[in-house]
Amino acid sequence: MQRDLFFRWCQRVLLLVALAPMAAKSGSQNADSSVLVGERFIDAFYSWRAENLQDVMAASAEATGVLYYQGWAQAANYEVVVRRPCQIIEDEVVCAITVTDDFGTALGYRATDTFRLQVTDQRITEIAFAGDDPPIFNAMLEWLQQQRPEILAGPCHQMFAGGTTPGECARAVAQAARDYMQAGTPREK
Repeated sequence: MQRDLFFRWCQRVLLLVALAPMAAKSGSQNADSSVLVGERFIDAFYSWRAENLQDVMAASAEATGVLYYQGWAQAANYEVVVRRPCQIIEDEVVCAITVTDDFGTALGYRATDTFRLQVTDQRITEIAFAGDDPPIFNAMLEWLQQQRPEILAGPCHQMFAGGTTPGECARAVAQAARDYMQAGTPREK
């Protein structure tokens, strides 16, 4: 009887040992395919074609903010300077792209956009994005609130929160950035 138990135990161990590389390969394939979805997302985002962007997103993904950002980026003349490969970090696909744009040109900096994507069944189900704009950008936005509130009430109404004029908003903010610099406002040290 003990011999039979030992034999079954050995069979299970051998089965687990045999399946382990397959499971690791499957996990690696899932990670690889998720990274490919991330790369397709970046291609679509910077191609300025909303329909291509929507093709990689699941119906459950909140696309409104991403589509607004795409329109904003296009109008602000984002140009990719460094496109790092997307990678898996803590169960998310993370894609970091350094760009030049009208804001950075006016204010003297480059920024990196970082997209964090949740991918399920080859579709993006959740998207978060952030930039690393320096303090001068935030100082310019504060100046904008004080000196040009009509921009925030007009083309930038509900900016990134359901607004419908990302291109007009981006162009108005880019012009405000140029005006901010011409006004001789104290700059970041």
